[in-house]
Amino acid sequence: MKNILKTFLKILSVGILLYLFLVSIGLMGAAFKGFGKGFAENLIRTTSNPFIGLFTGILATSLVQSSSTTTSVVVGIVGAGGITVANAIPIIMGANIGTTVTNTLVSLGHVSRRDEFRRAISAATVHDFFNLICVAIMFPLELATGFLEKSATLMSTWFTGIGGIQSL
Repeated sequence: MKNILKTFLKILSVGILLYLFLVSIGLMGAAFKGFGKGFAENLIRTTSNPFIGLFTGILATSLVQSSSTTTSVVVGIVGAGGITVANAIPIIMGANIGTTVTNTLVSLGHVSRRDEFRRAISAATVHDFFNLICVAIMFPLELATGFLEKSATLMSTWFTGIGGIQSL
């Protein structure tokens, strides 16, 4: 009985935290709408160069040490109409590269224990190369064809109006 209660509380906690996460993204979108037209135009102009967008994602994620935070902010800005999906894709790719800084720093925390450090730095390196290779393949393909933008736009039409959680 006690294990069932613990499991239920864990599931309930995950549900509440997920709801709060979605509400915060909605609030972020509303906040970006409040910045005004000039802010949105400046943001679009800045991120219209895909290489600058890529480095913006790397820098933002390296500073906040969380690709999830960077991605959530970008999703909120896109939802608010601050930038286009095409401009957001390189930023998200940059966030994936920026997270390599985080996992390398975390692996350095094991430097005093030789075996743990060897495993940690190996795992971090595998993750780093995975992200770098994915971006090295996907970024030029996206620039040449725009397939990620097209598929994201198509998928958004599928999910538009199906309901969901409404924030306050």
